[in-house]
Amino acid sequence: MSQAAVCVVVPVYNAAATLDRCVQSVVSQQVTGGLQCVLVNDGSPDNSGALCDAWAAKDPRVQVLHQGDLGVSMARNNGMALADSEFLVFLDSDDALRPGALQAALDAQHADPDAFVVWNYTLDAADPAPVTQDGAVLPPAKLARLWLDCYLPMPWNKLYRTALAQTLQFDKSFTLGEDLQFVLDYVALLQTAQPLWHFRQLTAPLTFYDCSRSGTLSHRYHTDYCPVWVQHFTKLNAAAEALHAPAEDLHLLHRTELRFYAEGAADILHRDPGTPAERRRRAAEALRAPWLRTLLRTLKAEKSYSPYYLPCLWRSLTLLNAMYTSKIYGSSWLFGKLDWAGYYLFLGKRQR
Repeated sequence: MSQAAVCVVVPVYNAAATLDRCVQSVVSQQVTGGLQCVLVNDGSPDNSGALCDAWAAKDPRVQVLHQGDLGVSMARNNGMALADSEFLVFLDSDDALRPGALQAALDAQHADPDAFVVWNYTLDAADPAPVTQDGAVLPPAKLARLWLDCYLPMPWNKLYRTALAQTLQFDKSFTLGEDLQFVLDYVALLQTAQPLWHFRQLTAPLTFYDCSRSGTLSHRYHTDYCPVWVQHFTKLNAAAEALHAPAEDLHLLHRTELRFYAEGAADILHRDPGTPAERRRRAAEALRAPWLRTLLRTLKAEKSYSPYYLPCLWRSLTLLNAMYTSKIYGSSWLFGKLDWAGYYLFLGKRQR
């Protein structure tokens, strides 16, 4: 079999309810140059493995790898190693490609060979938006903006050069945010291997992202949420600065990072499995983190304001919890009142 134009790698774990929809969305793609699909059954205790084998039996383009329960990072790594294609796409087993998605991405790539093609996604399985290669060319300096606009964090809305991607690995030591680490590693590789590279941002939603499942990693409580995101944000900030991100993008990035971190610290008070005293101790420890203190000093130097700035500066669990609770549990009026009260303490002299 000659090399395919594109390979789609799908990690599979307990996906019996959605796997057929996912794989059907892949094999129904019409791709000039051929298609490969690698399904990696990550020790699923349900019948996902049998479903994978059934797809391979009826479509020669589908290849199955069965492995023990090694985690999504190893599933992607092992699936990627089997890719025999010019380009590579990742897809989660509960999501789906929209009709024409792969050809649109490839057309955009062929029209702009130096591009790193990324695309939009939809939360609506019946989204009527047309699938096109329309989009914008963005310089590498817009990396921070792409993260803020939710184009960067995930691995599955991008077209990778297989030969380059196969020199990298998803870091199996992370169970949260490992996707961002891989994407940043790929960007760093492009800087060296392809100096004229840039982003091509497709505005059409090419992927259906199913966020309806409460059991996904993004909905689970992670006891190491704050220290893990310190590592991710440190790497993201370094990459954005190395690519000369505009000051306005960096300022907004820093404010957003504070929100992520502060809400993670507050979440300890609500979902940590420890006693109330242990929860308060762990949340207080998060507010004392050196990275957070550095971020607060950065925001001060930038004259930037975030609703969580004062609760974190004062290390006030009471105020932090009040803001978090009002936002997460529906009292936008109270959150807004606390937000504006903090803002006016600075006499309106900080950028929101």
